[in-house]
Amino acid sequence: MIKLTSLLKQILNEGGNVFGTTASIKKENIEPTMEKFVEVLGDIFPRKASTFKSFEKLGSAGKKDISGDIDLSYDVKNFMNGDKPDFEGWGIDPIEFNQLSEKIAKRARTATPTQVALRAMLELIANRVNEATATIESDPKSASNGSLFFAYPQYNQVGEQLPESVQIDINVGNPEWLRFSYYSNLYKGNVKGLHRTQLLVALFTNKGKVFKHGQGILDKETREVEAETPKQTLELMNKLYGTNITQDVLNDYFELTDYLKSNISEQDLNNIYDTYLKILDSTRADIPEDLQDYWIKNQERLGLKGKFLPDDSNLVKYKTA
Repeated sequence: MIKLTSLLKQILNEGGNVFGTTASIKKENIEPTMEKFVEVLGDIFPRKASTFKSFEKLGSAGKKDISGDIDLSYDVKNFMNGDKPDFEGWGIDPIEFNQLSEKIAKRARTATPTQVALRAMLELIANRVNEATATIESDPKSASNGSLFFAYPQYNQVGEQLPESVQIDINVGNPEWLRFSYYSNLYKGNVKGLHRTQLLVALFTNKGKVFKHGQGILDKETREVEAETPKQTLELMNKLYGTNITQDVLNDYFELTDYLKSNISEQDLNNIYDTYLKILDSTRADIPEDLQDYWIKNQERLGLKGKFLPDDSNLVKYKTA
């Protein structure tokens, strides 16, 4: 059975409230907040100001009346000048970059030179934001996951600053892949876009693969990228499970779970559920209603604690942490 320790640490870092000081944001306040955010980033990094206008909202941001945070995609090419990091564009000291890269490479021995370079760039950019202004708070640790996490004040439609801040996550990678990996349908009940995405994580984990939100599907042992587009991901999924899943099914939590129940072995299905519930147990989200009975029956066996369940969850009474 695949060990989940490192995966769960990654999940915790990739989602949820990083700062503890941010709040949900109303749909009508997302665009005015984004306008101010882009403006401030442009002031800090004037040579990159035009690229910030290419931010694309991911997941459910702007679709629902209330969003817990704002996920954005940002093309990894914006960090490069040809085949080298764009030090001049970002105002990064090459010497400081080389020193940090050496430290990262020693700690992350399986990381490729490209991954090390990107992580170093993101961490230095996060530090520069914190040094440049008190308006934005950045979390340099998030750079290890190929993202930048910010806490930023919310603004209303007339440009007034509100008392609350919102978490804004800049996810770096191929925009097509990010659009797919963070895709969110509008669901009824307690299911959110992240439930579909984490189900994909469980499906690939069950077959010895690693689903990287900002990069693609990697082989767990070789670390080689096996899929980096939605089409390649679908083909790999069908090859691994001997299925005929379509893109529409893969994009929808309910359609995907219904398909799996009818088309894969009971052993595979239970293994997927086990992995999936362990992932969700370390994610700030409720358990989908269609899996709550399975959660209850297998809580002790799987060591599920329910620490991050929302207060209105049906499973709160089963929490052990």
